Amino acid sequence: MNADIYDEPALAGTANPDDAASVELWNEEALADTNAAKADSERHSQRLRELWSNPPQSAGRRLAALVPAASGAFAVICTLAKGTIGLGLLAVAVGAPVVEEMAKVVLPLMLLEKRPWLYRGVSSIFTACIVSALVFASIENLLYITVYIPEKDLTGALIKYRLVVCTTLHVACTAISAYGLAAAWREAKDRRSEFDMTTATPYLATAMAIHGAYNAIASLLSFG
Repeated sequence: MNADIYDEPALAGTANPDDAASVELWNEEALADTNAAKADSERHSQRLRELWSNPPQSAGRRLAALVPAASGAFAVICTLAKGTIGLGLLAVAVGAPVVEEMAKVVLPLMLLEKRPWLYRGVSSIFTACIVSALVFASIENLLYITVYIPEKDLTGALIKYRLVVCTTLHVACTAISAYGLAAAWREAKDRRSEFDMTTATPYLATAMAIHGAYNAIASLLSFG
């Protein structure tokens, strides 16, 4: 019997090589020229094509319900933890936008990197991201209105500003990130391959930059 890389004792009990989301050895440079690695690579590609063509239906239904809710819940945690960043201009203009924009899309992104075929359309990606942004903005507004802003400084105009402008900012920036994730998802679907973050990165960076510019301007105006 020919030896195979999965005969190695170190690989005993590892994930099935047919699981497209498992950690595999076919893309290791040291094994690239071996027959076992080439065969494993073909199995991997074939498995990806099958999953894109016939994704698990039950998992898709659970995804539609759970990812938006889980993403929103995670956004709440990040909102509450955001206070540890600090309130200096650098933290407000750089640190907070990076953390917030990543937090709002991180769970949909993690699923895209592991099981992109479970998404059946761009609408489910946008739904998960926008729900997360709305939950994040709502909790953040509540904290500002009830905790962060002194009662003597709290006015009706300021409350309306936070509810309208700040919520719109969060949703708009997240929509930009979601567009990038959807574009990367489309490419992976067309290729019947794994999700590649490269396409989505410029959109996520743009969302962070817009958010950071807004925070910097708002901070400078408030200081003035």
